[in-house]
Amino acid sequence: MLARVNGTQLYVDVDGPQLRGERGKLVERPTLVVLHGGPGFDQGYLRPGLGDLRDHAQVVFVDLRGQGRSGRPPIDSCTLEQMADDVAAVSAVLGLDDPVVFGHSAGGFVALHLALRHPGVARALVLCDTSPTLAPLPDDDPPPGLAERATPQAITVAQRMFGGDFSTETFVEFAQVVAPYYASPLHMDVPGPLLALSTFSPDVAAHFFTALAAQYDVRAQLHSIHTPTLVIEGEADWVCPPAGARALAAGIPGAQLALIPHAGHFPFSEEPQTFKEIIAEFLEALPSTKPRGRPRPGSTTTTAASAAGNVRQVNVG
Repeated sequence: MLARVNGTQLYVDVDGPQLRGERGKLVERPTLVVLHGGPGFDQGYLRPGLGDLRDHAQVVFVDLRGQGRSGRPPIDSCTLEQMADDVAAVSAVLGLDDPVVFGHSAGGFVALHLALRHPGVARALVLCDTSPTLAPLPDDDPPPGLAERATPQAITVAQRMFGGDFSTETFVEFAQVVAPYYASPLHMDVPGPLLALSTFSPDVAAHFFTALAAQYDVRAQLHSIHTPTLVIEGEADWVCPPAGARALAAGIPGAQLALIPHAGHFPFSEEPQTFKEIIAEFLEALPSTKPRGRPRPGSTTTTAASAAGNVRQVNVG
């Protein structure tokens, strides 16, 4: 379906019912609004891994402006801030009350802006393999990077694309020889079939990485997010490394951090069962209504310092 918001149209697809019959009555389930990464991709690559969450929530997939099946507004309107405003608007248009907002990679950048610009919209956040900044973050034990794992051909193609060549030809070669390294060494067969499900909008990617990426940094604002938050991360992810996930968990009061071994940038498809269990547990533990506004004076709030210790290490196998 298409929803008109803020001068463009957003493509939205729904997987699973909001109401489910249980023990002779209709029970309302959480709604999970899913935001894809890139910028430049669309919801397609998320469908195999997140579709199974329909057992626990109604899953609403959104193509952000300028991408996928959504409208093509002026490219200079394709900012993280505007995309966040669009998500708030489409939630209102569709009557999505208290959604849990899931953001993967650059979709996490949008989810963070949504929480900062529209603090009353999301009931909770799930930030998956994302970061509060694209600046390098200190890490005593980073995962092996592309230069340590990849072939010379893959490194050359990656340098070409990361250097600003977002042509269709480069993207096709990137998907073939670089994308496998986005997964952990155990799951290098995963990214190719996933990316084949998504279209790519090179103009949106080029606009972000050449004009906007250097300014993206919300670390100083994380303390003002009082939305229940789960940060979930593949330990082998060099694209958005665990240092970024730790910074999010340390900066957002009360945030939970789940690290998944043997997973890279696509933990929902690399370790799907573990991923699903973590998300299901988080959804089931949420209060029935979202918090309204900032904590009352004198109320107890988890500080950023104590949140840094709120790390859940997930073991697989």
